[in-house]
Amino acid sequence: MNEIVFSVGGALALIGVVAGGGGILTYVFRKLFADFGQRLGPNRVGPYGILQFVADGIKLVAKEDIIPARVEHWGFRLAPYLTFVPAVLAFSPIPFGDGLIITDVRIGLVLIFALAALAPLGEVVAGWASNNKYAMLGGLRAAAMDVSYEIPLLLSAIAVMLLAGTASTREIVERQRELWYFVPQILGLFVFIVAMIGKVGVLPFDLPEAESELVAGYVTEYSGMRFAFFFLTLFANVFFIAALTVTLYFGGWLGPFGLDLPPMLSFIWFFVKAGVLVFVVFWLWNSLPRVRIDQFLNINWKLLFPLSLANLILTATLVALGVVK
Repeated sequence: MNEIVFSVGGALALIGVVAGGGGILTYVFRKLFADFGQRLGPNRVGPYGILQFVADGIKLVAKEDIIPARVEHWGFRLAPYLTFVPAVLAFSPIPFGDGLIITDVRIGLVLIFALAALAPLGEVVAGWASNNKYAMLGGLRAAAMDVSYEIPLLLSAIAVMLLAGTASTREIVERQRELWYFVPQILGLFVFIVAMIGKVGVLPFDLPEAESELVAGYVTEYSGMRFAFFFLTLFANVFFIAALTVTLYFGGWLGPFGLDLPPMLSFIWFFVKAGVLVFVVFWLWNSLPRVRIDQFLNINWKLLFPLSLANLILTATLVALGVVK
């Protein structure tokens, strides 16, 4: 009984943290974009506009939920949850601090990628069920991108698993006490970050949405909270890629030189490192123009895939020879 209560409580807490964190990141995103463009950004609701994301949430909850007459109703209703729920569950094996992990399993990294691979299904279903040519094109782009970026992404992660000798996210962090893995895996880190930005679908890779081309892509026909679920997922995934990158390449909760920190301080230190990466993603989002879909696919198959394969082969060779451990 206690295990059930703990599991349900952990799940509810995770949903609350992801949803709340996604909302807060919308505020951070808008403030940073305003600063980059020398504008004010949100500044009316609360001090410095800090409650703007709360006002937006109230507006979206109160907004009429319009469902077009000719959509495929079950798929249309289900698609937002097919994107949001896997995105929330993918956070569960990530260690946010020393002992601060919800699902500590030996195949934690495999579980993360299995759950993350389900999220594009919601985009494809949304595009198909909307009965709209722009939405359908957005769904097709999401499917094409999913096939492309998943391969270099997984190959880069497998190289880290070879170095660590485990798929447990907690143990991967523990193995980085002497050396953070971004040093021996600098090539894999580059591939991983580019592929993960493609996975999240923000500029320059926001092709399934691409409002200048496809109105709003697979979310064209959505309104109210169904619309909000897609964008909560988007901003939650921005933090997700930062948290996963910190876990695999920057020592997770470990301090510099493998320094052990108290649990709460390790939690704060983890979020500081993840916050720096979130800032980098937002910076790129604001700075780079959108690429074409054929350019994106070429980047994956002609650059990222060969680099990730070469990095994996090199890592496997060095591990077999005992050069790295």
